[in-house]
Amino acid sequence: MQQRTRLIQLIHVGKRELQLDDDTYRALLKRETGSDSCRAMRLDELDKVLSALERQGFKRKKSNNPKQTKKRLSPKTQGKPDVISKIRALWITMAKEGIIRDGSETALDAYVRRMTKSADGKGVDHVGWCDTKQAKIIIESLKKWSQCVANHR
Repeated sequence: MQQRTRLIQLIHVGKRELQLDDDTYRALLKRETGSDSCRAMRLDELDKVLSALERQGFKRKKSNNPKQTKKRLSPKTQGKPDVISKIRALWITMAKEGIIRDGSETALDAYVRRMTKSADGKGVDHVGWCDTKQAKIIIESLKKWSQCVANHR
């Protein structure tokens, strides 16, 4: 339901941005979907209308809504550095060098989850929860990844 509401909101923003009067807007809806109201449309029909608005020049803008989920960034090291801090530092460095597209803590956690996945299909969900053995495996894999990319440049 949330996706439907978001599409309808985008359509109405597009209508306002393109300065469409109500008759022109309803004609566009009717032409694209056969219905003259967003309320009666399915998701695929709402997508068609949004695409039609984009073809006419509407451009979506990024929301400045702070309530939208943001990617968690790595926390600063507190106290003396440990293996987990080294993993975070290596991850951030690799992101700054362009080896990794997403240097966020969320992306690091996803990598940790994949690297620690066991036979039952579950891995460690957060880098801070790794034991020493798992952390060393992760740091070594990051080092190899970094070296491999450096050798191919």
